[in-house]
Amino acid sequence: MLINTVILFIRDTLPVFLLVSLVLAQASHITRMLTLALISGLILAMLTYSSLGTLSPMFNGGGFEWLKVVALVVAWGAFCEWMRRLSAMHGTQTGWPFYILVTMITLVNAVHFLIYSFAYWSSQQADMALMVGTVIGLGISCSVAVLLFVAVSAMQRQWPKRAMLSVFVAGQVASVAVLLEQINVLTESSRLWDTSNWVADDSEYGHLLNVLFGYEATPSAAYVLVYLLVALSPVVYGLIAARFPPVSSVARSL
Repeated sequence: MLINTVILFIRDTLPVFLLVSLVLAQASHITRMLTLALISGLILAMLTYSSLGTLSPMFNGGGFEWLKVVALVVAWGAFCEWMRRLSAMHGTQTGWPFYILVTMITLVNAVHFLIYSFAYWSSQQADMALMVGTVIGLGISCSVAVLLFVAVSAMQRQWPKRAMLSVFVAGQVASVAVLLEQINVLTESSRLWDTSNWVADDSEYGHLLNVLFGYEATPSAAYVLVYLLVALSPVVYGLIAARFPPVSSVARSL
């Protein structure tokens, strides 16, 4: 129980802590909107948890997976637009893309935490080990998040900071490929490599590396493709957006 609870925090709660660290390292003035987005994500997660009985049977039993797919794709689009705004406006404005990004990532991760927590806390298995595991997991999440924030904030240039965030978001969104395989939308392809002898997916280090940059010991071709697509998309999106300025900007220049 103790180990399971600690792993739960690393797998489902640590991503939210790391997201907070990475976005604050990009623009430190967004605390108020960040708090609002986190609260919104938690509220949506609680609503999703309370609706699982209705949601899960939808789409031939893949309703919950489709919800997470949509949330991650929306987060991806919002991430690209936020990165463009940071580059164009030098981090002075954030707007709705930042809010949507944090809300969707929080929703996807928090709902799993709620499922586990309520399942165990409401049963007779809830004991001291679960409480101790919760404290340890929370301490680990806070410690890693603080260390990451200090390390990223110390970087002098902006591009490595944004590269770190891009890799993190890519690791989150790439799970879309896994979800689509689970509901048989994508056929399970052969694995490109196997590093489970070094770091297994279900180990503590495997969970930590998965949270940091989407580590998979046996990734499929679809997973790697989605990962690379998401990681590189902010650059491509920024170049395309620069060639086609908003209509309002064109109107002001005339």
